[in-house]
Amino acid sequence: MKRLRIEYYGAYYHIIQRGVNKEYIFNDDKDKARLLEIVVETKELYDFKIFAYAIMGNHYHLFIQALNIPISKIMHQINTRYAMYYNKKYEKVGHVFEGRYKGILVQDDSYFVTLVKYIHNNPVAAGICDSMEEYKWSSDMFYRRNIDNIVDIDEFLNMISSNRSKSIEKYIELMEVDNIDQGVLMDLYENSDIIGTDDFIRKIREDKNPRLSLDEILEKVCPSLEEFNLIKSGSRLRDLTKYKKEYINLSRKEGYTYKEIGENIGVTTQSIRYIEK
Repeated sequence: MKRLRIEYYGAYYHIIQRGVNKEYIFNDDKDKARLLEIVVETKELYDFKIFAYAIMGNHYHLFIQALNIPISKIMHQINTRYAMYYNKKYEKVGHVFEGRYKGILVQDDSYFVTLVKYIHNNPVAAGICDSMEEYKWSSDMFYRRNIDNIVDIDEFLNMISSNRSKSIEKYIELMEVDNIDQGVLMDLYENSDIIGTDDFIRKIREDKNPRLSLDEILEKVCPSLEEFNLIKSGSRLRDLTKYKKEYINLSRKEGYTYKEIGENIGVTTQSIRYIEK
């Protein structure tokens, strides 16, 4: 079955790219370093966020959020440049990668923990190392050491706790290998086209109606323009709470993240989660 190609602003993707015929395409640390350099340079050139990565021997994983530039263009840049490097270094011709990348659409940031855990645990599951922190070609070290440059660690760690020391401590706890069923996570994060709620998946698969904008959703739930303008202006009137809750609920069904929902009405992600509950 042909995989769906879904692209829109703010979409989250789990990217998997394998070598042709599952052959090794990263033969040494220099190869892995070169791919990472290309990813970083592409990130500077285009507009996207990286939340996790793992560079293995015959494939690599990325968990990214595409913003102004389509994911297809981002991946074309990364893979084309690496293929040119690889063929030149090893004096080869032809394909380096096994077809087009596998891009799995992930509904929103509620899947951060399990997806990041799955990606970081790949080297352990493959028997390359005994623990995540031993493997230097994944993004795990950025979270453990609080390094915010290549990897956009803030979004995940701030979801865990506003206190950075506590969030890193909790991150390490969440990444414990003993709590991982890699087989179950592989089935979820590699064998699906879309990861999300039933409503989100149905909406994407039907692909009949364009997604409503956040303002269109807000207009839909507000009885009049007055309530709409009050909510957009950041009003905290108690009478508006029911409209905000309905707005959040419908926005989530349309696939928007808590962050996007909050920014549209001028409130924090934490406030949106609180209102929803």
